[in-house]
Amino acid sequence: MQAPIFNIHDLILVLTLAVCVLLVIFQLLLSKQKPIASRLLTLFFICVGINALCNLLLWNNYLQIESAAAKFAIAYGLSLTVVGKSLSLYGYVVAITRENFRFGLRELTHLINVLVVLGFLLLGRIDSDQLRFISATQTAFSVQLTNIFWHYLKLLTVVYALSSVWAVWHYKQQLKAFYSSLSLEGPQWLILLTLGFALNWSWSLLVHILGQSAGVNLADNFGIFDNYITFLLVNALFVYSLLYAHQLIETKNTLQEKPVVVTVDHSPDVIERIRQGMEQQHLYLKPTLNIEEFAKQVGVHYREVSAIINKHFDTNFFEFVNSYRVNKAKQMLLDPTFADTTILDILLESGFNSKSSFHRFFKRYVGMSAADYRKQPANYGKQSAKNSTTAE
Repeated sequence: MQAPIFNIHDLILVLTLAVCVLLVIFQLLLSKQKPIASRLLTLFFICVGINALCNLLLWNNYLQIESAAAKFAIAYGLSLTVVGKSLSLYGYVVAITRENFRFGLRELTHLINVLVVLGFLLLGRIDSDQLRFISATQTAFSVQLTNIFWHYLKLLTVVYALSSVWAVWHYKQQLKAFYSSLSLEGPQWLILLTLGFALNWSWSLLVHILGQSAGVNLADNFGIFDNYITFLLVNALFVYSLLYAHQLIETKNTLQEKPVVVTVDHSPDVIERIRQGMEQQHLYLKPTLNIEEFAKQVGVHYREVSAIINKHFDTNFFEFVNSYRVNKAKQMLLDPTFADTTILDILLESGFNSKSSFHRFFKRYVGMSAADYRKQPANYGKQSAKNSTTAE
């Protein structure tokens, strides 16, 4: 009977390679993102696909690869694609969330990782047999060098995945500090995806460490799980790029802005102007209000407005504005004049432009839905008392 070439678990690597080829084609044809983000995502899919192929060739026990050139090609391909998928994932996240993102000196410094990997490969003359610790010419030094190299590769992916998570979280906070109305569905899904890659690559690092202490067989069994999760995450990232990525609001590149001096002790006059902007000018009633527009209306630089809202009101612009909108909605729900007004009309009159945002904020601030708040007996009592006072 002829020996099999692949086992059942190798098929997931084959599928990952095939899917990545298709995703690269679809990305080139269907992408709605800006070119630089599209190219970085394409590079990510290419690296994941080639990495899957190299892993298949490296760990498959049925393939007998004798060519020295092929052994070096596998080692170089696997190592460089690990760096490539790490850098391209992080670069993609930054590119779709930052306004006017361009490759500069700061971004190019990440390529130092490529030089480090090449240095390891050249210094240790590392090939696929070296990576599997089965080389006939390996020495104590080469084994130690290869082991350090594996640690570097595994740790590198985790660092960049966690950096991607932090970049999305920071982006989400910037949105809340700048806009009063926005959908957080896109950023939340992106956080989940990047966190998924961080957990997946952390698992891979753990499996590598486990292989040194608990044995190769046990590590291989746990490592198979990593291949399946990678396959699912790659597909999820592609779906995300089609549905949400092009809808993300880009944040300003603060490095390119002129520094603005923000005083530590804010004058009561400035704080009062911000308060009056809400309570007297009712600026929160504009659904598309952002912090720059609000700052112009109250005559204060938006950086100082942000600092005051953070320090004096202990919140961000997003929460600050929507708290006033909820209070406005509460007043209208209690007012007999609006007894026949629908909740949809009330939320629009309050400055909200999204039903989901209104219901989420109202429930969080009030502790119940707008419909239940309107039905409370206590509210009817307040309305009756108000009517009696008016009649007197």
